[in-house]
Amino acid sequence: MKTFKEYCFTEHPTIGQRILDKINPLDKIKDKMGKLKGNALAAMKKKLDKLNPLSAINKANTERIQKKIGKLRDKKRDNSDKNKGISKKIDKLNTRIGK
Repeated sequence: MKTFKEYCFTEHPTIGQRILDKINPLDKIKDKMGKLKGNALAAMKKKLDKLNPLSAINKANTERIQKKIGKLRDKKRDNSDKNKGISKKIDKLNTRIGK
């Protein structure tokens, strides 16, 4: 069981403490700022995850885009090979004509 002095010091703030709390509510403001800071950081993290292609949210989307890019690169390579063959044929025909 607590003695009267222990009870008064731990459970009830002194009059001076109460007055300071009323005059200087800085602790309450700091607590609110801490909560706002936490919420702001969470919101920023969500926005960054949406933009980051390597995040867990966008990983599947990024892989799908990479597959499409790979297919387009293959098509480009095939087309460039065809163009080289066609340009050789054009050069041969031009030499026959004399141009």
